[in-house]
Amino acid sequence: MKIRADIVRMYREIHSWVGIVCGLFLFVAFYAGAITMFERPLQDWASPPVSLSPPVALERVPELLEKTFAEHPEARKSYTVVLHPTPSQPATLVWGVPQRMHGPSVANYSALAEDGSLVTVKQSPSEAAHFINMLHQQVGLWMPHEAGRLFMGIVALLYAVALISGTLVVLPGLIKNLFAIRLGQNAKRMWLDLHSMLGLFSLPFHIIMALTSVVFAFHDEIYVAEHALLGRSAVHQQMHGHSPSDQTEGHQQQRISGDLRVPLEPAQIVVAIAKQAPGFSPETLIYDRSHGGHLALRVTGSDPRYGARGANGGFAGVDPYSGKLLSTDYLPGHQTFPMAVLTSFFVLHFGSFGGEGVRWGYAVLGLAGAFMFYAGNQLWIVSRRRRERGSGRVEDTRATRVLCSLTIGCSLGCVAGVSAVLAVAPLHSVVGKMLPIQIVYFATFLSCVVVCFCFRERLAIRLLLVASAVLTFLMPVSAAFVTPFSHATTSSLIVDGVALLYGAFLMIWAVRPQAGQPLFRKEGVSGLNRA
Repeated sequence: MKIRADIVRMYREIHSWVGIVCGLFLFVAFYAGAITMFERPLQDWASPPVSLSPPVALERVPELLEKTFAEHPEARKSYTVVLHPTPSQPATLVWGVPQRMHGPSVANYSALAEDGSLVTVKQSPSEAAHFINMLHQQVGLWMPHEAGRLFMGIVALLYAVALISGTLVVLPGLIKNLFAIRLGQNAKRMWLDLHSMLGLFSLPFHIIMALTSVVFAFHDEIYVAEHALLGRSAVHQQMHGHSPSDQTEGHQQQRISGDLRVPLEPAQIVVAIAKQAPGFSPETLIYDRSHGGHLALRVTGSDPRYGARGANGGFAGVDPYSGKLLSTDYLPGHQTFPMAVLTSFFVLHFGSFGGEGVRWGYAVLGLAGAFMFYAGNQLWIVSRRRRERGSGRVEDTRATRVLCSLTIGCSLGCVAGVSAVLAVAPLHSVVGKMLPIQIVYFATFLSCVVVCFCFRERLAIRLLLVASAVLTFLMPVSAAFVTPFSHATTSSLIVDGVALLYGAFLMIWAVRPQAGQPLFRKEGVSGLNRA
């Protein structure tokens, strides 16, 4: 494809400057996003064994509820029946959970001892995995969530501009250079080939991420615009996941039923859902009386045949007295066409389809995307150095030094910071709350940036890679310190194994002669300063 040279130069300039402006933010977003693909397994891994009796069978849940309500009447207000307990939710009955949109909360777990007596344990789970998710959503900034959401939207818009301009730049030489990675040539050519290859082969993924991120960031503004164009009722339906008529009908049914009957047993609810939504596998039954004292029920779960709005599945509103589905706007496979289209944005962004293969694929693409942004910044730095050397300068200008230090410090600072957070995650009794975890991450992150400003480039890269490797190696060590090997699950062992492999990769990358470079190259062609 032929494009005029002046147009290509214009788009190259746009791509370069937009990439420099948002590249570091996007590195953090993609790296943390790749880790977030395994938020639930990491939450389970970081949760130590709870001194609690084994979860009760579904048939004994009514007995468990009766005894819990007798000793703790406040549990009636809000409680959850967990159908498939996990290390992070070790009991069948969870109650007293604060009303939060996302993230783990302090909760009470109830079980029955061997003699039938009630056993209740209060636990404060680690928020490390949730913090990494927030880091992803707020592109690495420590600010209120609302402000971070809007800033993320601006970065996503710039990201889309960079995608379009970058694609137009490489189109003229696409066929010739598609599979060309010139490793033995100069640093600029190497970084350019790596950056272009990663961008082109994952372009559909990046388009999806840019588009869905913009939708997430400005969804409130989109609803306001719809309100002005379509009227209040349409917006109400989209924001709350059901139509006003469905909501009114459901509340009337629950109000009438609540006056005459007792709720169905959880086992009966599961059977009723199986008849109405074959293929949907319920995971939790969430009961709530905060709306006028009337009991409401929301059932969460998944259907492997369909994608879901949330990373962990979909949900439906259910009448707790009859088991009838009241709201299916977020129930996989039972949505209206408009809601299915809206859900598709979430499905594509979270990768909540296709099972573990897609999850791992998204994680790999996320890590590759992060390295693509790092390679783009390195390409800009090498190109700028070449121009400076051509003009007779021996040392880098201040702008080049600052950008180089920020590129290495922010990128490897993010890697080290995430590893530090996960290394302390099992020690949730000490640093399990959000504020201590934030302090751990940002202290590590800022320390890495300071190291890059204080040491020469090659030495700084080597030091930060070694630090990142050591912190990653500490993950299984801290987990073993809190959770004995005899209590380890298959999921936790996989997390430990991946941590050891990744730590080894970082250490090998650090001790190589060309530390921080993607591959070995000839001496004398590196664009990095000597240590």
